[in-house]
Amino acid sequence: MGAVLVTGGSGAGKSSVAAALGLRGLVGLDADADPELARWVDGAGRLVWLPDDVGADWLDRHDWSWDLDRLDHLIAAAPGTLYVCGNAGNVAEAWSRFDRVFLLVIDVPTMCARLDDPARDHDFGRAPGQREWLRGWLPRYQDHMLGLGAIPVDATRPLVEVVDFLV
Repeated sequence: MGAVLVTGGSGAGKSSVAAALGLRGLVGLDADADPELARWVDGAGRLVWLPDDVGADWLDRHDWSWDLDRLDHLIAAAPGTLYVCGNAGNVAEAWSRFDRVFLLVIDVPTMCARLDDPARDHDFGRAPGQREWLRGWLPRYQDHMLGLGAIPVDATRPLVEVVDFLV
């Protein structure tokens, strides 16, 4: 069994990868789709709601975070290797739970274009304050993940090629 993390910035393709893995008969979890796993928290770890448009100050004081007990439960309950597709501010704390970690690498213009795609299933990153914060956050997040040892994947490639690389 085991678990694989597929992480990346907003618009990197994590949700698309989770869906494509499912079509291949694998267990892909879109971490953002599980409200018991992924949620906004304040500096003390208390749950908070994301306001409609926030600036960098709010985003710097709050964190998109995983409930690690919930993550452990999901990994243990998976019928095979669980591909967790998502990111979180506490991903370094979760690192040891994964057999491999892949980073879907994109650049800022690609991120912005994907965030503007009307077919996208959620709105985070479309509001001006969120967008501005993400422009600075993306390179920091990618550098952090690579520094931890994530395997880089060129997520500007076609989805089928990205998924082929992951499996």
